[in-house]
Amino acid sequence: MTMAESWRQTKAAARNVSYQLEWGTMRGLAWGDATARPLLCVHGWLDNAHSFLPLAEAFLASDLVKTHQLIALDWAGHGLSDKRPKGSFYPFIEYVYDLWSLTRQQDWQQLEIIAHSMGAFVANIFAAVDPERVTRLLAIEAFGLLSQSPEQTQATMRKGFLSRDAQLQKRRPHYPTVAAGIQARAKAGDFSEQIAAQLVDRGIEKLAEHDYRFRADGLLRVASPTRLTDAQVADLLQAIEAQFTLVLGTSGHQELRQAVAQWGHLVPQLQQVDINGGHHVHMEQPDAIIALFLRMINT
Repeated sequence: MTMAESWRQTKAAARNVSYQLEWGTMRGLAWGDATARPLLCVHGWLDNAHSFLPLAEAFLASDLVKTHQLIALDWAGHGLSDKRPKGSFYPFIEYVYDLWSLTRQQDWQQLEIIAHSMGAFVANIFAAVDPERVTRLLAIEAFGLLSQSPEQTQATMRKGFLSRDAQLQKRRPHYPTVAAGIQARAKAGDFSEQIAAQLVDRGIEKLAEHDYRFRADGLLRVASPTRLTDAQVADLLQAIEAQFTLVLGTSGHQELRQAVAQWGHLVPQLQQVDINGGHHVHMEQPDAIIALFLRMINT
């Protein structure tokens, strides 16, 4: 069986989940017993729940399936989740609030999270503002937060507003075939077309014959008009109580190592593990990620 065939089987084994929040419906996929303890998986910028298809396959073959259900979400404006209402944008902190709201709505206690890239930045901050709710966090290719000095405030805000105006005037790219969309996604990422195909499968829509467009809201590309300062990020990180493992791909985003050097001492329980792969190492090495999470549970 090829990798693509096994992922199709994993997709077929999933059940669709949806949660009604104030801005609309957040959707996702889940595997395992619906009454079992949730293992929440949150994806990175411009990805979707299919980012965790390889991980779900490894989950179903592991002992975790006896005790957990794996829930992979689409963030607002991504995948099959609703976009934010017209006139709204996507400030980072709103993702944290979405997670805050969802976990209370579902009454998820002692929550365990596997998070990638932007999703891991969100999970970092969520674990800080709600430390009694998050017991384990496995963050992949993200630690701390993108920050700025106070002296950069005016320039960042101006750039963000100009970015909003520019994006509102843009026409989102269209593709003549799904294959063309896959090629574009692979070119923009750090992975093979085979992996890109999994993301595009959930992330593209057909508008007409020979006319396809990515589902992700174009406003996701707008530059943020605000960022926290280093001191604010430090204040958040030191509030994290969860068992915390950080996975870095050996050929992933190298600036994250600088973030660990800068802020790692604020999270004394932090454990860093390097795994061979790129920024999407969880799609390349899903068995290693599941084994690492099992090790967290058994430690």
